[in-house]
Amino acid sequence: MQRTTAETVALIHRLLALTFAVVGLLFLLAPNGTVSTINAMGALFRIFPPAPQTALRFWLSLGFAYMVLVTLLAWRISRDPVAHRDLMLILAAGKFASSFTCLLFFVFTLPAFLYLLNFLVDGSIVLIVLGCYVSMKLSEPALQQASPQGRTAELLRLITDTMVPAGEPFEESARTVRLDEAVWGYFGQLHPLGTVGLSVLVHTVELAPLLFGPRRRRFSALSAEQRERHLDAWENSRLAPRRQVIRALKLAVMLHFYDSPQVCAAIGYDGSYLRDKLLAGPNAASHRTRLA
Repeated sequence: MQRTTAETVALIHRLLALTFAVVGLLFLLAPNGTVSTINAMGALFRIFPPAPQTALRFWLSLGFAYMVLVTLLAWRISRDPVAHRDLMLILAAGKFASSFTCLLFFVFTLPAFLYLLNFLVDGSIVLIVLGCYVSMKLSEPALQQASPQGRTAELLRLITDTMVPAGEPFEESARTVRLDEAVWGYFGQLHPLGTVGLSVLVHTVELAPLLFGPRRRRFSALSAEQRERHLDAWENSRLAPRRQVIRALKLAVMLHFYDSPQVCAAIGYDGSYLRDKLLAGPNAASHRTRLA
């Protein structure tokens, strides 16, 4: 029988809870034996120096407490992933802290296999837990809607209004042709996570002036002229990823703007040239069915 998303997420966190409990007990009951075993594994590669053992148990106490905490978090999530979905972010944050600090220790203190192994294992757990979180979000009915919601809708509308303001050369604007909904639907068709990525992007644009802008204000707090200058700065930035992201968004916005019937009528384009080319091409039958 096929499992639902919630059942799969519950099973994953139940297994994580069991793993955390077992590993936490190993840490507590055999700390030096755990270190020695991992050192022996690293010795097989002949490039890792052994991690030192210590008689001090203060850090062991804190580490065991951490393992108890993540075990309880994972078990709580497994009981009801829908109600306790936000706990996944707390669990992921704890595992990220463990993974990232081990990476720092590996790079800047001692390149021991123990640090590298924990970086890889806990880093993988972070990705698993975040994947479960996104899967649960995507299973919500609200994410199946054809239009953005809440603050995301306000920001996307503000960005499209800035890219396509009312006035010259067209009376039509982004708001007139409901450009924000068209772009949202387009990203949703690109990939199941398309609208999630678009949401992250619009919130990034909202916060970017705090880092890059001279005004140190959110995008939504800027005037229309300042918002336009800020997006221009993205497009002309020396950082290639910044340029590519905003140009990709602008491409999607402008394609849907010029595809709207109102704008086509304003520029005197009725689609006949492209339609004739498609109907004369090798896929004429499929295009004729689609256009009909």
